[in-house]
Amino acid sequence: MDAEKPPKIEVEKDPQYKTIIVSGVFGGHRPGFFEAVIYTDEIVADEALKSIPPDARKIYVKRVIKCRLLMDPFQAKSFAEWLMRHVKEYEKKFGEIKIPKKATSEKPSYIT
Repeated sequence: MDAEKPPKIEVEKDPQYKTIIVSGVFGGHRPGFFEAVIYTDEIVADEALKSIPPDARKIYVKRVIKCRLLMDPFQAKSFAEWLMRHVKEYEKKFGEIKIPKKATSEKPSYIT
């Protein structure tokens, strides 16, 4: 008997494929799925600010919601395991990733 051949996998990039620089993630879980909303923070300090007197300038952060990921529990666990494996490999090569205490101690109320 011949061993069963794995199916052929054809890979194609979606026309809307893009790279997102992740500043943060929020979301949580509900029965049947996990949700992660990815956002990017951008500092707004463009050329228009040059015409404003220095004491009146206001530089601010614009948070742009980039995408929403929905995963079933199996895919969420698989993704978490994949990510942690790569974090461990990164730390072996480059050293421990130190997370500021403030970032880990604050939990906004919208995160479940």
